[in-house]
Amino acid sequence: MRNDYKIILDLIPENSKVLDIGCSDGDLIALLADKNISAQGVELNQEKVISCLGRGLDVIHGDINLIVEDFPYNQFDYCILTQTIQAVQKPDVLLNTLKKVSKNIIVGFNNSGRLSKVIQFLLSGSFDSLLKKSDSDQWYNTDYIHPCSIKDFKKLSLDLNFKIISTYDVINSTQFTDGKIPSNLFCKEVLFHLKNEQ
Repeated sequence: MRNDYKIILDLIPENSKVLDIGCSDGDLIALLADKNISAQGVELNQEKVISCLGRGLDVIHGDINLIVEDFPYNQFDYCILTQTIQAVQKPDVLLNTLKKVSKNIIVGFNNSGRLSKVIQFLLSGSFDSLLKKSDSDQWYNTDYIHPCSIKDFKKLSLDLNFKIISTYDVINSTQFTDGKIPSNLFCKEVLFHLKNEQ
């Protein structure tokens, strides 16, 4: 099981209602359901949606920016974006929209500001090293259109008036609390638990 999924499963209490945005193959939704958590997904890739529906998972096909606007106020206890925030057109607009859908938002992403990535970029001179998720990706065909660092995302969260409840160094399964964050230079993957207190 992915480390970020383990953290999320520990973080979300039973009987919660969860929206997984960019749910991909639905693995997280299935794990949440096993824990007696009501989980729904939104996914843009139609083949993945069909696969999820074939597994009996509650997944909607469509553009997350448009679909999320149609959800009622505070319909969910948690909204989850794992490896999704860097692939949306306007991360700030999406996060602001999610404020009406849920008080708790969990965001996980790969830290583009870590030292190894920066050195790789400096040595190669290629944006492929910053943007690609797999060997087949290149700067022009990757879905990572907004690479960000941990510092970038912390600033965005505070600018949008979210309270940072906790952060996690996903690879090392280390939790930070009270607004503290993992090392921007050395943490490869991070998970933020944000709360809308407005």
